[in-house]
Amino acid sequence: MSVLIAAILFDMGGTLRRATNREISEKIQICKQILELTGSDADPADFTHLLTTRAKAYLKWARLNLCELNETDLWTGWMLPDFPADKIGGMAVKLNQIWRDACRKYQIFPETQATVLALFRAGYRLGLVSNTTSSTEVPRLLAEHGLAGCFEAVVLSCQVGKRKPDAAILLEATKQMGVRSEQCAYIGNLPDRDVAAARSAGFSQTVILRDPHRPIELPADPALLPDHFIDNLNELLEIFPSLHKGQKPASNERVYDASLSSMWGIKKFAAFGDFLLAAPRLGFTGIELNHQVSPGMLAGVDLNGCRVTSIHEPCPAVIAEEELKKQDLLISSPDEEHRREGVNSIKRSIDLAGELGSGTVVVHCGQLQGDWTSEQEIRSLYESGQARSQKYQELKSRFVDLRLSLVGPYLEAVKKSLVELIEYAGRFKVRLGIENRYHYFDIPTPDELGGILELAGPDRIGFVYDVGHAQTQDRLGFVPHETWLERFAGTMLGTHIHDVIGIQDHHAPGLGEVDFRWVAGYLPKEAFRTIEIMRFNSPEQIKSGLQILVETGCVNLIQ
Repeated sequence: MSVLIAAILFDMGGTLRRATNREISEKIQICKQILELTGSDADPADFTHLLTTRAKAYLKWARLNLCELNETDLWTGWMLPDFPADKIGGMAVKLNQIWRDACRKYQIFPETQATVLALFRAGYRLGLVSNTTSSTEVPRLLAEHGLAGCFEAVVLSCQVGKRKPDAAILLEATKQMGVRSEQCAYIGNLPDRDVAAARSAGFSQTVILRDPHRPIELPADPALLPDHFIDNLNELLEIFPSLHKGQKPASNERVYDASLSSMWGIKKFAAFGDFLLAAPRLGFTGIELNHQVSPGMLAGVDLNGCRVTSIHEPCPAVIAEEELKKQDLLISSPDEEHRREGVNSIKRSIDLAGELGSGTVVVHCGQLQGDWTSEQEIRSLYESGQARSQKYQELKSRFVDLRLSLVGPYLEAVKKSLVELIEYAGRFKVRLGIENRYHYFDIPTPDELGGILELAGPDRIGFVYDVGHAQTQDRLGFVPHETWLERFAGTMLGTHIHDVIGIQDHHAPGLGEVDFRWVAGYLPKEAFRTIEIMRFNSPEQIKSGLQILVETGCVNLIQ
C-alpha cells in the first residue's frame, strides 16, 4: 500500500530558480562595493581573484564535511580572515550578498510561482530545504513572489550548519512541520545530493528537475535514481494530484485553541484565500479578519468553511483605516457628519460578523485630532535611551496634560456612537470589544474605558486586551501594563497576543520581552485568543511562539 504524500519539500537553486554566471568584468565591478565597505585599497581584479580562490576552497571543505558556516564565520574565517573580525562580522551578511550577486545572476523560473501556488492550494504542506551561504536571499525571493506564507518551513544550510546530502537538514524541516518522513516528497535537481539526502531521510518520493543546458549524468547507484524525472516544474501537478477530492493526509500537526489575525497574511500571499488555507496548517482553529481586509480581497472567497472568531473593524475596509484617520471619519469625531461615517464603517463590520456568525467586533474608539509630533519625539527619546532624562519627563507630562484638556468632546462622540452601535449589534447577537490602543492620543485610557463599559451589560460590550499595546504604553510611562488587567480582566472578551521588542510590537511570541506567564494569570478561560502579528514573522517563528504560549498557559493545546 503506497503512502499518501502529505508534504512536498523543495530545493531552491536549479529547482525553483536558475543561476547564471556573470562575466568577469561585471564581477570585478560589483566587488568594488566590498572594497569600499572594508576600506581596502587592493586592486579590484586581484581582490576579486583572491575572493574567488577562497570561496572555492571553502566550498571544497563544506562539501567534504557536509557542513555550512553562517555568514559571520564564513567571512571572518575564510573570505576575509586578514581583516579585523569584529569589523567584518558586523557587515558579513551584506558582504556575502554582494559577493553572491557578483558571482551570479539569479532568476526564478517562469513556472515556479504558479506551480507552488497550485500545490499549496491542492492541499499539500510545503517546505524548502536549500544548501546556501545566504540567510536572507531565499526568504526575500519568496516574499517578492507572494510565496512566503506557503512554506511552513524554510531550512537553510547556513542556519543549521548541515548541508545535503546529509539527511539531517531534511529531518530538521520535517520536525518543524510536524510531518513524518514517509509522508514527504523532495523536489531537487541533483541526484547525488538531493535524492541521496531524501532517501537517507526516509522520504517516500523524489523528483529531479532536468536542466536542458546541463545534462544529468545518471548515478551508478540505483538507489540514487529518483522516482520521477521532469523537464518543467508544472509536471509536478500530474504527479501530485489535488488532495481535496480524496482522503486528507494524516499529520502530527499540533492544533491550538487560538485564531490567527489576517494581519499576518496581508501582502504575504498571492491571494487572500491562500491565507485561509495557511492558518489551519499552522495549527490555528480560527481566524480574525482585520481592518486591512478590503471588499476586493473578500470577493470570491468562501468564508463559510472558516471559523471566523472575530471581526476587527473596519472590515471590510470600504475606506482604508488610514484614510478614515486622515479625514477624521471616526466615531470619536466631534463633527457629526464625520462621526456618522465612522459609525457606518463599524456597522459594516457588524453586518459581516452577523453573516459569518462571529461573536465579537473589535472596535477602535478613535483618536484626538491635532499635531501629535510630541509623541513621536517621546518615542524617539525612548529608543535613544533617554527615557529617564528630564527632557523626556517634561515632554511626557506636557503631552498628558494636553490630551486631558482636549479629550472631552471626542470622548462624548465615542459614547454617543457606541450607544447606537450597541443597539445595532444586538440585532445580530454580536458583542463590541473595546481595544486598548498603541498611541496615547487614541481613545481610551483606563478611566475612559471604565465609563465606556458602563454603556451596556457584559453581554453587549466588553474589553479586548491587546498585550503589545499595553506593554508599549507601559514602557513609555503612560499607563502601567497591569492597570488594564487588574481593572478589566473580568470584562475581557478576548485578547490580541503578540510580543514587543522595546516599543516595537506585533512580533511572534518569544521574540521579545513580554512575560506571557504573568499575562496568562489574568486571561479568562472563555476569552478568545488571537495571535496578531505582522507578516515579517516566519511560519517557523509562529509555531515556536504557539508552543511558548502553551507552555506559559496563554493558549490551550487541543491535540
